[in-house]
Amino acid sequence: MVKTQSAEQTTRTAQQALVAKLLQPLLHRRRPERILVLQHAAAVDLQFELASPSQVIRLSTQQDADDALLLSRMEALPFVDTVFDLVILHHVTGDASEPFLLEVMRVLAAGGDVVISGLNSSGFCNRLTNRRQKTPALKLDKVCNFLKSQSVNVELCLLMGLGGFSRPAPKATWHGLGYPFADRVMLHGHRESSIRNAKALRFKQVQPAGLASAALDGCSNREAVS
Repeated sequence: MVKTQSAEQTTRTAQQALVAKLLQPLLHRRRPERILVLQHAAAVDLQFELASPSQVIRLSTQQDADDALLLSRMEALPFVDTVFDLVILHHVTGDASEPFLLEVMRVLAAGGDVVISGLNSSGFCNRLTNRRQKTPALKLDKVCNFLKSQSVNVELCLLMGLGGFSRPAPKATWHGLGYPFADRVMLHGHRESSIRNAKALRFKQVQPAGLASAALDGCSNREAVS
């Protein structure tokens, strides 16, 4: 039990270091009004502080969570198109072949941002400690290729652990000496502004009884501040 707590604390410390270097500056710079967080149920929660009032929706891969405010399949997100200014994917994608990623791109606004965090597929941490949790491990080249195909430009990639230490990875070295030995990866992509965005956070369709969230009911008709 002590070992589990120690490993979780180590993971949380590493995550928060990446958050401090990438996600927090992004939140202060962009000040997104609507944020969607998709997280693997086995992952340690990604914690961050909002720089301005925002609507934050969190969805987990655990479908039967007792304390869930909203139950939804990631492959069929119950939101209208282009409604989120920021989408955070935390330990939910590996090689970008997951069907739900197209849903993520559908709800991501033009000029919006996506942050992806997870273990490096070739890192020691993934090979040694991820066998039990079995969270997807990032294959950075495939993830970056997918983002490019969706008009999302990768702005920054951070590596951490072992060969990655705690440093940014320039595009020229993503596949160089540092990346294969890094334990953790967090990247930021920015979507080109070429499509019209939704002005309010609304459900894509009427929700069946029992699935509507009390939190979302309160914000579904709230207009975004322009």
